[in-house]
Amino acid sequence: MISGLFIGLLFGALLQSGQFCFVSGFRNIVYQKNTRFLTALLIAISIQAIGFFALQSMGLITIPEGTLPVTATIIGGFLFGVGMVLAGCCGSGAWFRSGEGLTGTWLALFAFIVTMASAWKGSLKHWIDPLLTHPAQIDTIDKTLNISPWYLVAILIIVTIGLLIYQHRHPRYSPPPLGKYKQLPLNLTAVFIGILGIIAWYLSAESGRNFGFGISVPSANVVQYLVTGQQRYLNWGTLFVIGILSGSMISAKLRGEFALTLPPDGKTVVKRLMGGVVMGIGATLAGGCTVTNSLVATAYFSWQGWISTFMVMAGVWLTSYFIRPTQCRI
Repeated sequence: MISGLFIGLLFGALLQSGQFCFVSGFRNIVYQKNTRFLTALLIAISIQAIGFFALQSMGLITIPEGTLPVTATIIGGFLFGVGMVLAGCCGSGAWFRSGEGLTGTWLALFAFIVTMASAWKGSLKHWIDPLLTHPAQIDTIDKTLNISPWYLVAILIIVTIGLLIYQHRHPRYSPPPLGKYKQLPLNLTAVFIGILGIIAWYLSAESGRNFGFGISVPSANVVQYLVTGQQRYLNWGTLFVIGILSGSMISAKLRGEFALTLPPDGKTVVKRLMGGVVMGIGATLAGGCTVTNSLVATAYFSWQGWISTFMVMAGVWLTSYFIRPTQCRI
């Protein structure tokens, strides 16, 4: 189980040093016509897809099977995108930005994890559960189409390579140095994240948790463990998210980018808290945050992963029309 902490440390350091931010990354696709983050995300997804199905073929992990609550996924994904813009971060961003010393993000993280705990096991559960009933009997895209997942892996790789070629031919995609030290190139960050994601699932499965990176439920478990003291809430995922905070803080310190910011003004406080609450509700409905759905579930071609990802993007794009996100630097 302790491997969750070490994987979290590495993941947090990668997020911080590479500034792997879903908020500005998704926003820039439309508002700057910039596909840098999308390409990096697809690199990480492609690498994980190869690793996940290879591990499954060797009997080392099991790809999850389930149903799809269509309405909840659509609403939840959109709400999560809205919450991301209000909070200035996503679920993973809340943890790694907090490690950089951004006090506004602490507020968003607090609201997010409390809302997740309440919606998952607490007072909000009876409001959320009706939307999760009567799910569609479809699971992964490859099973729906009755094809080998390796065909989808091949398509994913082709699309990713196409975007890489496009970026290579356009100088605007050369990343500028940021901060005291040069930022870790985004595509290289994605390669490391993809490889780490494969290792994470294998080690997590060895501890009895059959999944890779995950933020939402582990975040809720942190609160549940602190409040109840029940040992079942102290697990691989809990240690993973704690590791993200620690890894980001260490990376920010080493790179000279750690700085405690002044407390935000009243309006910003309200936005951050509202964003955290909306993200918590959205993640509960959609079955996870951007890491769970957009980074991991997409890699094994989950319908929920891909649908929620597109809805998160829609929520980010629409909300960003009225509110410009802050705290992300890519």
